[in-house]
Amino acid sequence: MENNYTKDNIGQEVDLWDILQRFGRWCAKTTSVFLIFLLRKSVRLVCFALVGVIVGAIWYIISTPFYSTYMLVRVNDRENHFFYANQINANFSTSENLAQKFAIPDSIAKQISSVRAYYAIDANKDQIPDFIDEKNIYMFSNDSVKADKVLHNLLYINAQVYSNKALPYIRQSIVDFINKNEYAQRYNMRRVMEINERVSYLQQQVRRLDSLQQYEYFQKASAKKAVGSGQLLVLNEQVQSLYHNELISLNSQITRYNTELQLYAEPITIVQDFAETYSRKNSLTFCVKNFIIFFLLVGLIFVLIQDHKKTLARLYRGKVVAG
Repeated sequence: MENNYTKDNIGQEVDLWDILQRFGRWCAKTTSVFLIFLLRKSVRLVCFALVGVIVGAIWYIISTPFYSTYMLVRVNDRENHFFYANQINANFSTSENLAQKFAIPDSIAKQISSVRAYYAIDANKDQIPDFIDEKNIYMFSNDSVKADKVLHNLLYINAQVYSNKALPYIRQSIVDFINKNEYAQRYNMRRVMEINERVSYLQQQVRRLDSLQQYEYFQKASAKKAVGSGQLLVLNEQVQSLYHNELISLNSQITRYNTELQLYAEPITIVQDFAETYSRKNSLTFCVKNFIIFFLLVGLIFVLIQDHKKTLARLYRGKVVAG
């Protein structure tokens, strides 16, 4: 039995190895045939590529230039990170929306191609954005490792415009839209109230410690006059050091919360505004590259049809006869 089982296993391994070898030979043969075919048809394909260059250059000249730039926004209420991104993508989708909803002049709205919100990715886990999730691979990933790299307090807003004059209007519209949104205001008021409550509690703790420090220093010190002056001095220094460290910690927390209230009182805050750019998104390289790819594919299909036109004609006639 054991010998039969071993022989079966060896046979399966040989069959698998044979399949892999055949597949490898097929890939090598197919690749070589395809490369030889490309070399044989290289003149025609080069001609198609040249047509792509010419058409791409013409398209670059006649097309309206448009520019792409980003604005970095801090989401002060982290819970609404996804909500804000969705609202921006839904309400800033077309120039008609911008003109109607945000009172942007028609002449300016027509200069806007698209506005999209994207998530910031912290690949190094240092709370610093490393790149932009333009394809939403991380935010909606089932992989928890990828999802954890999304920074929930930052959004990148991409604006594609035909004129840089539209950028200030987009920025102001986004800020007004989010900061005046009823839902956003309600959650932001709750956040601000919670911070104020923390500050109030910490201030009470500071006052309590300050009173306790004075009591320890003056009342207990006077009650221990019987203790030698040298010992009394050491005792007072120990008491001062104990409360001093706690007071520093509490005051630093109060300063941090007050700074947050001062700088980030609204639902969102602009960290980095749109930068005016004069580098065209639809640049000459972009246009020529895309048209070369397109015409090479067209050329490849054309030469394949030319090479197999008799076979295709025979198949067509056979279908006609069968029909």
